[in-house]
Amino acid sequence: MRKLLLLFFLLVGKLTVFASHIVGGEFELLHVEDFDYQLNMVLYFDELNGTPGARQNSITAYIYRKSDNAQMRSILLNVTEDVFVPYSNVECDDGQLVTSRIFYTAPLTLSAEEYDDPEGYYVAWERCCRNYTITNIFSDNPAGAGTSAGQTFYLEFPPVVRDGQQFINSTPRLFPPLRDYGCVDNFYFADFGGIDDDGDSLVYSLVTPYSTVDTQNALPVTPNPGPYPEVIWKPGFSLENIVGGDPDLAISDKGLLTLTPRSTGLYVFAVECKEFRDGEQIGVMRRDFQMLVVSNCINEPPVVRAREKGASGFYSEGTQLFFPFGAAERCIEILVNDIPVSGDVSEDVNIQPIPINFDADLEGITIDVSQNVSIVNELDTARFEICFPECPYVRNKPYQIGIIALDDACPQPALDTVIVTLNIEPPPNTTAYYAESRNGTRINSYNRTVISQANGSLTFDINGYDAEDPVTFEITPLGFDLEEVGMSFTEPVFGDREVTTTFSWNYDCNANNINLSAGRDVEVPTGIRKAFDILLSLDDEDQCLYEDPRNTIMTLNIDFPDQTKPRVFESQRPADSYLKLNYNYGQTVDLDIRGRDNDNDQINLFGRGANFNFGDVGASFENKEGSGNPGLTSKFLWEIPCQYEAELDSFRLEFFVEDLDDCQLTNIDTLEIDILLSPPTNAPPDIFINSLNSVPIIGDSIGVIVNTEIELNIRALDAEGDTILLDLFERSSTDPFEFAAAREKGTAQSVFRWTPDCTDLTGANLTRTIDLTFIARDLNCYNPQGISKDFTIHVIDQNAGETDILPPNLFTPNGDGLNEYFGMYNMNEATNELENILPIDNCAGQFEEVVIFNRWGRKVFSSTDRDFKWTGDGVPSGVYFYQINYTNREYRGSVSVMY
Repeated sequence: MRKLLLLFFLLVGKLTVFASHIVGGEFELLHVEDFDYQLNMVLYFDELNGTPGARQNSITAYIYRKSDNAQMRSILLNVTEDVFVPYSNVECDDGQLVTSRIFYTAPLTLSAEEYDDPEGYYVAWERCCRNYTITNIFSDNPAGAGTSAGQTFYLEFPPVVRDGQQFINSTPRLFPPLRDYGCVDNFYFADFGGIDDDGDSLVYSLVTPYSTVDTQNALPVTPNPGPYPEVIWKPGFSLENIVGGDPDLAISDKGLLTLTPRSTGLYVFAVECKEFRDGEQIGVMRRDFQMLVVSNCINEPPVVRAREKGASGFYSEGTQLFFPFGAAERCIEILVNDIPVSGDVSEDVNIQPIPINFDADLEGITIDVSQNVSIVNELDTARFEICFPECPYVRNKPYQIGIIALDDACPQPALDTVIVTLNIEPPPNTTAYYAESRNGTRINSYNRTVISQANGSLTFDINGYDAEDPVTFEITPLGFDLEEVGMSFTEPVFGDREVTTTFSWNYDCNANNINLSAGRDVEVPTGIRKAFDILLSLDDEDQCLYEDPRNTIMTLNIDFPDQTKPRVFESQRPADSYLKLNYNYGQTVDLDIRGRDNDNDQINLFGRGANFNFGDVGASFENKEGSGNPGLTSKFLWEIPCQYEAELDSFRLEFFVEDLDDCQLTNIDTLEIDILLSPPTNAPPDIFINSLNSVPIIGDSIGVIVNTEIELNIRALDAEGDTILLDLFERSSTDPFEFAAAREKGTAQSVFRWTPDCTDLTGANLTRTIDLTFIARDLNCYNPQGISKDFTIHVIDQNAGETDILPPNLFTPNGDGLNEYFGMYNMNEATNELENILPIDNCAGQFEEVVIFNRWGRKVFSSTDRDFKWTGDGVPSGVYFYQINYTNREYRGSVSVMY
């Protein structure tokens, strides 16, 4: 076996320093019987980077409903298996990649009553942490700084009941792990696909891996419904550049991973597998994994060549190899050369054919390996002979088969491929056909149209033939039951390359056991036609067993002149046959159910609860009978209790309208309504305060000078539109301000008013601070919420100005117009105007009077006007003394009079 020269000890030494463990994994949900299932979870554990304490003997997974992320249940899964993942080639196991597969499982029952939501469900489990040495995403240790990453294991599955019938499904399973490491500059491939027990189609794609909601705890404190956060790519990496390869990591629709890495490292990636049935997506599963890439993997790929058996020249890709029908052999020779790694004794190669442009098992191919030899040097050639079957895998056109040559290198074989284009002529064959007789006129259609009538019946033969081979014949009614509508076929009788059966249809419209309202509606000028489609499939068993049936749709029509199907609908919404309505506790369900029939037949309009009784929950609906045109309307009314305590949170309503047509034929229409209940979400109201005048609000406070009007608008807003009560906390009848409580729906507001005066000021500094608390609470019936907002008003006294005054100390009242009086004025040089220099009046002190005395103490002048002007009043020249009195202080000084 080829050995590799690997320089990996530095990488291994680095990886083992850290304590982390998650490699990847996935969920499986497998059907057992009835409504019993098995839930499995596979966790891949990194034995090199993980710690034993990270292992868990059990885990708790959670199931959620997709439509509203409601938690359905939890389930405990226990470990039943813990094994190592072996290398593809066990001789390549050198200890640098050691992974364990831990298998958790538990049985569970998914009841039809609980798991019938059309949007389906999902299973999730969150766990931290991924390895701390990952190259392409941030995944640091939560104990330190940085960005941590966990993994959310995730699986979506469909409801277990659809359209009233059990819907059985097992999710994909048996996904292989990545067993091997990758090598820089070497092509890497791995089968990453699973199998599906139901035969559903699986489609694979790469997606960004999920992290966890809480990456600071190994397990979340509380379970978290989706959506789940994605990991954060490191710079240079993304979903389009996961590994930095050339080409980068990719996955085919069938699950084949391919990559040519260019750098060493440990890389995380995620694959999404979508499950389809009949073209409809029914499930999604995600699986994460990590890939180790190392360097210095020395290996040369083999060289494969092909040639037609017996030819001397080699085949060139693109050239067609044609083998006519009846050829004695359809064989090619394959030659493989390789260069063994220096020092090895020998190297073994092998070949494997694969389909390229078609999808089929390559049954019938034979490979002669008798000339396969071990390769010791580049001169050795291993030879193989491949022969192809007489029946081509693709009819009537060339097809391609790849011949892969593989050596036995580690960790994966190197390979080379030659693609051979084959054109093999198939055995001749004629197509089966329908006819009245073997040599009679061929029939292309068995369509018939009849008119509804009493005792109506129809019978005819169907004959199928083939010129050379035995025939097969299948009858498939499309969307209806034959017996239900009075149809039947006799057991097909097979003869020598032929088959015959007789079709009968009893369409007696008075027959009680005949339901002619099945089938599909077709509008025709005479009214409504019911159409029944039956697939007739006639095929021959030719030599190659090709499936090439002669498929014919036999359409049988029955006309009901002037008869239309009635309709039932909710008059306030689109006329659909299914509605899903969401309501919160405390709301009222008010539906106007209307039935109508354009033929004006008598109709019955009635309703029922599919999983409950109207009366048990206090709901009301009146069944009605009457004319179909203009129709009938009845109201469904249900006041849902605010404190809802019943077990059900999903109610299915069924409303029907049926008419009575000619021949007592009844047409019926159905309206299904799912009522989904949930607690109302409720957030506390918000309180907003804004000033209605020029006084600004700073933060949650306002500052004013005494005698300034304060006018604030207090507004409470509730996002859910509940009624709000807005008030002021701990109000008193002695409060100096004005504010009225408010009660409104959605938005409540009231105006706060106050003009503080001197009587409102207190203390030595004559200030006032009022702390207000505004409160608002909503009247939500299920979960009322409240909020408070603190607001502070600061009131200060008017600043009186300078405490010292310096008036003029001389005036000359001599009539020359200059300096004629004495007063408390100074000239403002900027404005050239006189300004009063006395302190202004405020709450602390107010001007009372001015008194002027002569030097003997006799009063010569007084005034209570702060803007006084003393002209001397004829007093003799000399020095006079003034006293200015305020309520809280006085000012004294002297002034000289000179003529």
